[in-house]
Amino acid sequence: MSHVQIHRDADGERSLPVFQELADRLDAVRERAFALFSRRGGQPGRELEDWVTAEREVLGWPVAELKERNGSYEVDVTLPGFSPKDIEVTATPNEMIVHAVATTDRSGEDSRVLWSEFGQQEIYRRIDLPTAINADKVSASLDHGVLHLKAPKSAPPAADRELEEAAKG
Repeated sequence: MSHVQIHRDADGERSLPVFQELADRLDAVRERAFALFSRRGGQPGRELEDWVTAEREVLGWPVAELKERNGSYEVDVTLPGFSPKDIEVTATPNEMIVHAVATTDRSGEDSRVLWSEFGQQEIYRRIDLPTAINADKVSASLDHGVLHLKAPKSAPPAADRELEEAAKG
């Protein structure tokens, strides 16, 4: 398994560059969704479809799975064609953001390309977590095109633990 770079924002201040990049991308999603809506005459009833289509076009949308195991959240995200150097993960106490960029250079081949979908591929995927995690202890690895993230849950505050113990009681 290959390890992936992780940026940590343990305080949840959202000051890392990825947050501005993601905000810019969401603006692009809004613009694209409105363009799709306008293109079909501005008729109501398919706004959600426009939004989802725009998200996939602008952000990419790899499939993912969130599991809970042994006091941690485990997330698997499909990223076929990406290598560990192409992927950055940003972890905050309440979310993880996956950003992957890969460029495929097909030049130098001895054939005439009639059309190609190769080129730059860029994906953002934001994963909201049900409860807080310890962002400093998030780990990430890439194995056969699947990004594996492990995020230990934060320990509940002492007052919460006391209430839980009293309820068991």
